[in-house]
Amino acid sequence: MAEHKIAKTSDIEQGTGKKFTIEGQTIAVFNKGEEFFAIEDTCKHKGGSLGEGELDGDTITCPLHGWQYNITNGECLMNPQVKIKNFPVKVENGEISLEV
Repeated sequence: MAEHKIAKTSDIEQGTGKKFTIEGQTIAVFNKGEEFFAIEDTCKHKGGSLGEGELDGDTITCPLHGWQYNITNGECLMNPQVKIKNFPVKVENGEISLEV
């Protein structure tokens, strides 16, 4: 795994997400009250962008069909057998980095 600087903390508003492409992977990064979390951007149900979904606490809702995931660990709330990958996030001096 390699560390990639992707954004400044000010680039992602609190309570929202933003998607980034790193090494061919699209990753959604969320700002939850000054804590940042990163998961695969693509919903396992119908391929919606989770970075464009609605964030409520630890839960992101896919904008296509409403599947929900926990942003802290990638667990799907609609189907416990489904999980998306989550990525380590590092915040230092106002810069967000991901381990990919």
